[in-house]
Amino acid sequence: MASKTEIANIAIGHLGYEKEIANVDSENSQYAIALRRYHDLALEQMLRDFDWSFATKYADLALIEEIDDTVEEWLYSYRYPVDCLKLRRIYSGVRNDSLESKIKYTINGDETGRLIYTDQQDAKAIYTENITAYGRFPSDFLMAFSFKWALYLPNKLLGGDPFKIKQELAQQYLMELRNARMNDKSEQSFDEPLESEYIRARS
Repeated sequence: MASKTEIANIAIGHLGYEKEIANVDSENSQYAIALRRYHDLALEQMLRDFDWSFATKYADLALIEEIDDTVEEWLYSYRYPVDCLKLRRIYSGVRNDSLESKIKYTINGDETGRLIYTDQQDAKAIYTENITAYGRFPSDFLMAFSFKWALYLPNKLLGGDPFKIKQELAQQYLMELRNARMNDKSEQSFDEPLESEYIRARS
């Protein structure tokens, strides 16, 4: 499995930079500094943008003892998980939710962080986890990420990008991303979508 430094070198290779970085976390070259600056932002956005199976986590939510009296439309308040990049749904006990089974919720916050309001007792969240271990990323995801990472690097490293290299990289990124998403979905077997009560009543 590719390391962070290996993917960093692939990213700058997309930009035409031929010299390799020895260690992206410690080297002080201008490329290594820029890569470190944008790594977390680029990775978190890519994880948030799609419901990746390898980044999916199920976890019991931490109930807040005292609910703000101003939020009267919800029965329960839970702390937003610290490792959550994007909340996908509240687990209802049904693998493939219909409109009727889907648990309603909203995201808010207080002085200590984000909160999840819902009417579900003993709520369990399904969310995209903030992964940092490269060993958990599939190779096609990492290839797409290498293009995403390269796109974040400032144009001054390319002398202003007079040859519009980043335009080509953006197109290649979309192709690699599409491939990674298709492969991710192909490794899962889904139930048929459930019809809503309204549709069944009309049949």
